[in-house]
Amino acid sequence: MAALSGFRVQDVVDILIIAVLLYQAYVLLIGSRAWNVLRGLLALGALWFLAAQLKLEATKWLFDRVAPVGFIAIVVVFQPELRAALERVGRGRITRTSHGGPVQEIMGAVRELATQRRGALIAVERRTPLREYGETGTSIGAPVTSALLQTIFASKGPLHDGGVIVREDIVTHAGAIFPLSDRHEGWSVKHGTRHRAALGLSEATDALVVVVSEERGTVSIARGGELVSDIAPADVLKALREVYAE
Repeated sequence: MAALSGFRVQDVVDILIIAVLLYQAYVLLIGSRAWNVLRGLLALGALWFLAAQLKLEATKWLFDRVAPVGFIAIVVVFQPELRAALERVGRGRITRTSHGGPVQEIMGAVRELATQRRGALIAVERRTPLREYGETGTSIGAPVTSALLQTIFASKGPLHDGGVIVREDIVTHAGAIFPLSDRHEGWSVKHGTRHRAALGLSEATDALVVVVSEERGTVSIARGGELVSDIAPADVLKALREVYAE
């Protein structure tokens, strides 16, 4: 009990804050490419500690010289993850003003485009603003309807090859250029440029991105830096409903 006599309420709050930060960092990194990098850094840190304990002077000297630039290296390596973390803190919550309408309209368009084998790339904005990506395309500002989405992607005009951005129940932009993912592991020849763009946007933001394959007429979704290919319409509908239920 003597050890707890100096324990204050502020200490409990302090511990809880650190625990939450560590947990959020774990959730952010687990399953991502950065997780393997982090494990490598932890292994180097353990080696540095052993070198100091065992008095391996040459190894310790090397780590002592490299350590000052280590922080800069970590910032460079984890730049996408650090940006996502800061956005998660600052984005807050968005209250959706619409419910089933946009979900049914988007789903209707996805079904028709898949049946007709018309390629499509639709990003549904969540908490991270997509305006910077929309500015690479054409401003639309029209209510989201199945007919509008089909018209954009079924045409041979300049908006066909880009992505559409949907914010709540509004199509804000079309023909937008999304960042391409540079991921190679788990990639397949069946994934084209649209799939790379969908995955790239999901790595940089929290958007839900729906992809219709022009070659095979299948549907995929990307979110949280993960691409799920060839999914059933019911799963697409479920993902859309989850976004609009937030």
